[in-house]
Amino acid sequence: MSRVERSFLSWNLAMMERSDEAPIGWSLEDTEQAVRERILADPPALVLFQELPRLVPYLETHAMVRGNPQTHQGNLATLIRHDLLAEEPLGRPSVRMVPGCALLVTFADGLTVANVHLAPGPGAVGERLEQVAQIVEASPTPTILIVGDTNTRVAEERPLAEAGLLGGRPRQATWDSKRNGFRSDGPRFTAHFTRWFASPGVQVDRVIVDRQPVEIDGARFHLSDHFGLRGTVTLDGSVYVRPGEFS
Repeated sequence: MSRVERSFLSWNLAMMERSDEAPIGWSLEDTEQAVRERILADPPALVLFQELPRLVPYLETHAMVRGNPQTHQGNLATLIRHDLLAEEPLGRPSVRMVPGCALLVTFADGLTVANVHLAPGPGAVGERLEQVAQIVEASPTPTILIVGDTNTRVAEERPLAEAGLLGGRPRQATWDSKRNGFRSDGPRFTAHFTRWFASPGVQVDRVIVDRQPVEIDGARFHLSDHFGLRGTVTLDGSVYVRPGEFS
């Protein structure tokens, strides 16, 4: 298999609600337009949205795959750039869903990308591991990238790694309510909720956390309580092994 590389952006959009720091009159339509402009400034091959309010920001450079599953909060959507879609048989990849947590897209070259929104909270470790096991089982290929709002904690890296899924934490937090200020009355802490886990032979690099606020009418604010995560996923041509049991 030849080396395959694709850029991606994963972003939990917090139901596209209005930041408490946004100017008076800022609307849902303003958020949608600002998200669109942010992505079109450097459009990745794949856009993975979590926590959508049954509304998907329009990107003229991309098409949405079939499927808009609901999770514990909002809906998922995966968008693929038109030039990448043109390379797929019949102009579309294979799509599968894991109810309540994931939308899987499998490309003709053998890469499966799972856009995920896993169960929240420190007490849901077992549920998250079970969801990951279901995602791996649902994947038609052993080469899988699981990326999105995983809600995972550091202690969950070990059982996932033992099962064959290596996790990556970006250098900067993807949740930073001390810096973000999206909800003025919310708890203040940092975490790496938006992140990735990958099977052997699937590499993720060039990772950037988009922490840039919007500036308008003298106000500085963020479009979501989560920061967007950009990166590049590569199939390196290795012999691939499907991840195993999760405990």
